[in-house]
Amino acid sequence: MRRLLLILLAALAVAGCKSEEGDRIARVGDHILYKQDIERLLPQGISAEDSAAMVEQYVKTWALAHLKLMKAEEVLSADEKDITAEVEDYRSNLLNYRFEHNYTEARLDTTVTDDEMRSYYDSHSGNYKYPYIIAKARIITISQNSPHYNEIKKAYDVTDEEKVEELRELCLSYAERYDEFGGAWMAMPTIAKSVPGLDAESCETIFRGAGKYIKVGDGKDYFIFLTDKIPVGSLAPYDYCKQTIKDAILINRKQALLSQLEQELLQEGIESNKLTIYNVDE
Repeated sequence: MRRLLLILLAALAVAGCKSEEGDRIARVGDHILYKQDIERLLPQGISAEDSAAMVEQYVKTWALAHLKLMKAEEVLSADEKDITAEVEDYRSNLLNYRFEHNYTEARLDTTVTDDEMRSYYDSHSGNYKYPYIIAKARIITISQNSPHYNEIKKAYDVTDEEKVEELRELCLSYAERYDEFGGAWMAMPTIAKSVPGLDAESCETIFRGAGKYIKVGDGKDYFIFLTDKIPVGSLAPYDYCKQTIKDAILINRKQALLSQLEQELLQEGIESNKLTIYNVDE
């Protein structure tokens, strides 16, 4: 099949026969795949071999989709093929979703003040305790051959602002990388991803009691110092939670709008006589 597809690709690249029959690539029953359907899928500059692989996969996918449908039509009973209810249910759900989306988008106030977020944080503090360490980190990547390796190793955990600035300047010249991540709070799994060979589980163990660690690598080392740390299960800092808090507030606002919409629809239905609720005696 690969040889055939290479031939087909050559045909796609050449202005050849323009007849409907010549444009055909594959057929399943009454369904026909034309070369123009494939041409638009091929990236510019791709090799013939890669193009053949892409075409082969596309033809197989296209053919199987139609063959499965044909087989389903053959083997399923009339009742099994009757999807009217499912289609109507899907249509109703989709239209309702779009209507609700448009309704909330037109009315949702997306401005969330800091006071609102802090108030939400204080009243929902139980939601912001996480099963991992949250920390501010300093990570220095340095070659083991750096002329100031020992000096940087000795100072990588300094906290005095003047000493930190001296360390930063030294690392800019003699370390491969110096990163404090903008002073942001980060989850330990995120910190772990910054150091090759470390994973979140090992970092949680390492930093449960310690605040610093040296990861020895192949030709270069990683000096990790947690400038601040929140233990597992403790209330996370407000700054770390701000985006999550904002999202929660907006979700609550959307829910309030949807509740308002439901009340409006019920009231409108009653007033317009579109809705009638009958009292049924027990």
